[in-house]
Amino acid sequence: MKNYDVIIIGAGPSGIFCAYELKAKRPDLKVLMIEKGRSIEKRVCPKRKTKKCVGCVPCSITTGFAGAGAFSDGKLSLSPDVGGNLPEILGYEQTMELIKEADKVYLDAGADPNVWGLDKQAEINEIRRRAIGANLKLIECPIRHLGTEEGYKIYEKLQHMLEKMGVDMLFNTMVEDIIIEDNVARGVIAGGETYTASEIVSGVGREGAEWFSHICQDHGVETQVGTVDIGVRVEVRDEVMKMLN
Repeated sequence: MKNYDVIIIGAGPSGIFCAYELKAKRPDLKVLMIEKGRSIEKRVCPKRKTKKCVGCVPCSITTGFAGAGAFSDGKLSLSPDVGGNLPEILGYEQTMELIKEADKVYLDAGADPNVWGLDKQAEINEIRRRAIGANLKLIECPIRHLGTEEGYKIYEKLQHMLEKMGVDMLFNTMVEDIIIEDNVARGVIAGGETYTASEIVSGVGREGAEWFSHICQDHGVETQVGTVDIGVRVEVRDEVMKMLN
C-alpha cells in the first residue's frame, strides 16, 4: 500500500492542471496521477500508417496523457461564454482569470502567442448587427491555435514539467475501484495495487464518464448528467460566406 496526499484519476487537461496547481502552490504535497492510457511519447495511432483502425485497447487517440486533445487541431477557446458552465459556478470574472492562468501555462510551454478573433472589430460589429436581424446571438471567442503537431510538442513539455515538479505518474494503469469508507473517499485500487490519499480527484473526462457513473452507482453516490456543447458544421462555397471568412 502506498500513501499520497492527492490521487488524480485521469491525465487529461483537468488532471494536468489539477496536478500543476497543487504542486505550484504546495510543492511539498505527494501527488499521484493514474492514467489508463499511455504517456505522451508512446501515444502512436497505427491507423496513421495502416489507414485502418486496429482496435487498440486502450485507444491511443482518446486516452493517454493530454486526453483526446493531444491529436486535435489544438484550438483553445479563451472565453467564458463557451465550453461549459463554470461562470455559473464561480462567476464570470473569476472564470476569466482562470482562463488567463491556464493560457499562460500553455504559453510557457511554447504555444503561439498570436490570438485570433481580436482584430477586425468593425467587421465583427457588422456581423453582430446582421445576426440580431436574423434572431441570432453572435458569441465572440478569441482563439489560440496550437496546431496538431505543435500541440503534441506542447503537451510533451507539460508532461516533463509535471515530472520535474515531482508528480508521480502511472500510465497503462486502470483504476478498478475507489475505496470509500464512512462516506469518504480514502484511496483507489489500480492495477491490482492499493493507493491511499486524503484527497481523491476524478478527472476522467468524457472518455471515462461511463466508468465513473458505474463507480458512483456501486457506491450509492448520486450523480447528475452534465451538459455537452454540440455544434453543427456548415460548409458552403467561399463566395457565400466571404464576409465571415
